[in-house]
Amino acid sequence: MPGYHVIIQPEAEQDLDEAYQYLEGQKTGLGFELLADLTEIVELLEDNPFLFPTIYGEKRRAVIQRFRYNLIFKIVEENVFILAIMHGSRDPRRWEDRK
Repeated sequence: MPGYHVIIQPEAEQDLDEAYQYLEGQKTGLGFELLADLTEIVELLEDNPFLFPTIYGEKRRAVIQRFRYNLIFKIVEENVFILAIMHGSRDPRRWEDRK
């Protein structure tokens, strides 16, 4: 049974939608593969979000290796808030102010 509740913030949902649309535009089905990889990361976050390193203040990063997307999150009590989902080549200032 998961110990943490994962909540995807609206800005991160928008990031994910943009990533999905981009990948589907590259090759049909690739967006679904990103979602499958993301699901695996979310399951890890539910079990133990402390597996992932702190990168900026209280924010942590999990990397979706195959696609080089960074999943930026913070832990507040029993909740894991996903703040951003962005490609590793993007400027990190785009998500640093997200709360």
